Amino acid sequence: MDPKDNWMIHASDTLIEGEHIADYERVEVLCKSAPDAIRELVNWGARFHREQDGRLTQRFFGAHTYRRTVFYEDWTGNEIVRVLMKQVNERKIDIIDNIYITKLLLKYNLENVNGYSNSLPSKIIGAIGVEIKEKQLVKFNCKSLILASGGYTRVYSISSSRNYEHYGEGIELAYEAGVDLVDMEMVQFHPTGMVWPENALGTLATEAIRGEGGILLNSNNERFMKKYYPERMELGPRDKVARAIFNEIAEGRGTIHKGVWLDVTHLSLKKILDRLPTMYKQFKDIAGVDISKEKMEVGPTAHYSMGGLSVDINCKTKVEGLFAAGEVISQIHGANRLGGNSLLDTLVFGKIAGREASIYAKQLQTPLEDTSLESEADMDIQKFEKDLFVVLDEPLSFRKEIQDLMNQVAGIVRSATNLQKGLDKILTLKDRFYSQIRILPKNEIKNDKNIENLIITLEVRSSLVVCEAIIKSAFMRKESRGAHFRSDFPTINNDEWHVNIYCTKEYGKMTLYKQNVKEVKGTLKEVIRDHLKPIHNNESE
Repeated sequence: MDPKDNWMIHASDTLIEGEHIADYERVEVLCKSAPDAIRELVNWGARFHREQDGRLTQRFFGAHTYRRTVFYEDWTGNEIVRVLMKQVNERKIDIIDNIYITKLLLKYNLENVNGYSNSLPSKIIGAIGVEIKEKQLVKFNCKSLILASGGYTRVYSISSSRNYEHYGEGIELAYEAGVDLVDMEMVQFHPTGMVWPENALGTLATEAIRGEGGILLNSNNERFMKKYYPERMELGPRDKVARAIFNEIAEGRGTIHKGVWLDVTHLSLKKILDRLPTMYKQFKDIAGVDISKEKMEVGPTAHYSMGGLSVDINCKTKVEGLFAAGEVISQIHGANRLGGNSLLDTLVFGKIAGREASIYAKQLQTPLEDTSLESEADMDIQKFEKDLFVVLDEPLSFRKEIQDLMNQVAGIVRSATNLQKGLDKILTLKDRFYSQIRILPKNEIKNDKNIENLIITLEVRSSLVVCEAIIKSAFMRKESRGAHFRSDFPTINNDEWHVNIYCTKEYGKMTLYKQNVKEVKGTLKEVIRDHLKPIHNNESE
């Protein structure tokens, strides 16, 4: 819809608003592939909104220079799922559902390093999971495997994710298999989640609301984004809008439910029902608010994980045969993700991961047999039960303790004091977890409540790994960059911290190291320099 736009400007927006720590080559792939990804969905029947002349409608999302995001009402992700599931069904692809994967099975090479026997993962050969309905372990053998398990924002108590997802399960599975984690401190807080009623706390109020002209007001009815980001107002980068809302509430200009107002009452009911029907229904059904006549009460909510697994440009991990795509991987969005880029990311890199996993598997004549003495898979499945059927007696309260802690110490604003307290507490919780878990006896496995407790216990196990990585990485990064804001280091420090932070497992312990970000080369470097704003060397909130 904006003829001046092109993939290079889209890539520049992505890199600049990601505060220059994303991998530029992956961003190039993302933005170059975007038009073809949309065309493929359209060819498969995606019902994206169109203009009267037949063109696909595009609307503004935060921090984009031009209108880019195609959409279906305000529920675009659901439409993409519908289209892809239709393809799955037409191609007669089997789906084995209701299984919670608990362990990746690996074939190891053993090396002697400085007198230590060090297991180095060589190949993925399968996975173990809990079949929830039948309440039993199941084992899969495979040639290749793709992790597409999402992020880790549910380790916070206020999150846009549903209660049963995003505890970092895929992160933990791969980390325990030897895959490094990158930029785990970079957690995006979406500016607008519901703050009332309590049972809806954190539920997303989509960016489409602001994309269609919604404005933010404090309790004094002031349009406060004029003060924080006058260039783009409500459509500024998510980190800046979220911190502005956080600041308004902290300084006493918040609403009764500790939020701010999001207002679309100046839009016609027809436009709201055409462009924002899901939000209209959501606020009416949950909060009893007619958004065409009343303002919405909103506040920041943990929404997206920019950090994740270390993979190469073809979505390969360092474990042979193990691939990953989507929110579980890192280095595509940097320190701050642009609205709309996450769905695009899943389409582009999901396709790459699928292609590469297929090519790899076809090179192998038969599925890898788990006969090696170095493989955990040589054990009979019953032998896994003592390791995997473990439960806490009160896993919900344990999980809530972690979530509340993360809100306090590693939320929108961080400091060395709070992060150190948080790290001490997480390590204490980790010790407590392993001292309190117990093996679920066979005669108790078939109980629905025990299986529920088992799943929540495994979510806690994943959360502890993820939270340790978030806090340690946030403590290490002594600057503010994108979604990571340190009140004790409120500016960007490009001399020392223009780096990616890695978490790696060495002899059972999580250690950190930093690596310089790859320098942008080619035409894209010129676009960033000549057409868009420079790196913010002295930004202060």
